[in-house]
Parts: sequence; structure tokens; C-alpha cells
Amino acid sequence: MKYVAKRLAFILPTLLALSLIIFYTTTFFPPRKRVALFIPDNPYKLSRIPIDKLIEKYHLNDPFYVQYYRWIKEVLRGNFGYSHLYNKSVINVILRNLPATLELVMYAAPIILLGGYKLGVFSAKRASKKAPKEDTIDFAIRSVSIFGYSIPRFCVALLFLVIFYVGLGWSGPGRLGHEAGHAIFSHSSNWIHYTGLYTVDALLNGEPWIFLDALKHLFLPAITLSTEILPIVIRVTRSAMLGELTMPYVLMAKAKGLNEKAVSRHAERNSLTSVLTVSGMLLASMLTGVVVTEYVFLIQGVGNLTVKAAQKFDYPLLVGLAITFCLIFALINLFVEIVYARINPRVTG
Repeated sequence: MKYVAKRLAFILPTLLALSLIIFYTTTFFPPRKRVALFIPDNPYKLSRIPIDKLIEKYHLNDPFYVQYYRWIKEVLRGNFGYSHLYNKSVINVILRNLPATLELVMYAAPIILLGGYKLGVFSAKRASKKAPKEDTIDFAIRSVSIFGYSIPRFCVALLFLVIFYVGLGWSGPGRLGHEAGHAIFSHSSNWIHYTGLYTVDALLNGEPWIFLDALKHLFLPAITLSTEILPIVIRVTRSAMLGELTMPYVLMAKAKGLNEKAVSRHAERNSLTSVLTVSGMLLASMLTGVVVTEYVFLIQGVGNLTVKAAQKFDYPLLVGLAITFCLIFALINLFVEIVYARINPRVTG
């Protein structure tokens, strides 16, 4: 608990500094645009109010630190401003779109983290056994990894669309098929939105066929999201595992006749520290960097939302998304550091 308290004490000033930078960018815009950062409701009356009164009402001529204080106070209350693009408060728009991204990452993350770790460990073991000769399977895993990392994500997404949607006639883009969407959003529907994650809500509502439909629509986006990040986890894991397998404690354990699986288990545990550090950043980047995948597969998540907000220059929404992304990075890094401390208790000293 002391370690967690220390990490929180470090994260809070970081978030404060980031919010300060984000708010500083707002000072370059006209007062009427900046007003939208302070109001949670529809500002249709603003067009009839003289600009001088708006500036006075929201204290936009006050010193910078005073304006920042008023703004951060509103943010802490959950008021991120008003989105003119969606005619709703920014926080409502973000919360409406966030579940789609969370659901996509929820299915892509196990493929990337578990699949990448297992393949990396397997590749390292093969390379260690055949050293100094080249192992065929290890070479194949590394070659496929480099190939997957080299292909741009939008190319993979478009290729999947052409092959599976156009060629093979799989279900189209989006999160749901027509029948499932009608079953959820029709006026006569008894559907209860528990989490906004369709696969989870389908099970909670007792509709397994909707679960399968949503899962089918998530398959290709999750694979697309994995193709660029999975190779990184494989390479980092392989490198860390190879380093551990050459450490003196491993050689000593082998010399004393310890079971090879037991030796490998110790090496895997110690290699996790490097993998965890990278995996935390990759997981955070997945949540905030799914723009291409969501845009191509028509998934209405925060990635797609960011594109639309930038195209229409919905500034309060962009500011709200920036704050959300900073918070996501901070929370994921905190979680990774807690797991890291659990695996290696020496870091808490």
C-alpha cells in the first residue's frame, strides 16, 4: 500500500502538469470557442448574448492561473464542456463511445499479450537449444513478426475487408449485424444496457446469439489491431528470455541437475519484468491509438470520435479526449507498476 501511495503521489503531479499544458493551448482561441469548455448544457442562448458579457461571465480576461483554476475545478466535477458536433456534454459523448473501444481492446489484448509472450518464450527456448546454429522455427517466428510489424495497419484492415467481407461474404463492418442491432435498439426491445459492451451485455441479457454476432464483428478488428503490436511483444519477450537463459543462476541450476521445466519457469518469471514494462505502454497505446482500425471497420469508439472531432474542430471534445487519454495512460501505468512490484518485490524497497 505504501508503494501504491508513492506511485499515486508521482502520478497526480504528472496529470496536473499535463492538464496545465492542455489548458494552455486553449488560450490561443477566441473567447466564444473557449466558453464551450465551461458549460455542460446546450449553449443555444449564447448567440444572443453579447460577447463581452460572455467573457465577463466566464472570467476569460482573468490571469491565466485564475482561468486554469476555474477550468480544472469544472473538470474535477465531471464537466468537460459542451460538444457542438453532437449537441451534448463532452463527458456524455466520450462515455457513449468509450465502451466500443474498451470492447475491441478487451479481445485484442489477450491475443497480443498472452500470444506474444508465449510465442516469444517458445522462440527463445528453441534458439537457446540450437545455439549457435539457427533454429528453423525460431527463424520463422522472427520473420513473420518482422513482416507483420512492417505492414501498415490500414493496409491490413483494407486487405481483411476485401478478403473476408467482399470476397467471402462475412458480416459487414460495425459492431453488430442488422438483426442484432434491431433486437437491441427497436422500441419494443427489453434490452438493458449494463456496460455498453455488447458481448458482455448479451450474456447478461440472456441473448447468446447476439453475443456470437458481436464477437463475429469483433474478430477482424481485433486481429488487425494485433498485427502491428503482437510482433513487438514477441521480440521483447524473446530478447528478455534469451538474456535470462544465459544468466549464471540458470547455468548453475542446470549443472546441479534441476528439471528443465523448473529452470525455464524461473527464467520466464524474471523475464516478465521487461515484458510488463513494454506491455503496459502497448496496452495504453491500443486504447488511444485505435483510430485507423475503428475508422476502417466503422466502430464508433474514441478513435473514430477523435477523427470526427478533429475534422469538425470540436475543440471542447478534443480537449476532453486529451484529458481522457492522459488518464488512461496514468491508470494503466499504475496497474503495470503494481503487477511489476508483485512479481519483483525488490522494487518496493
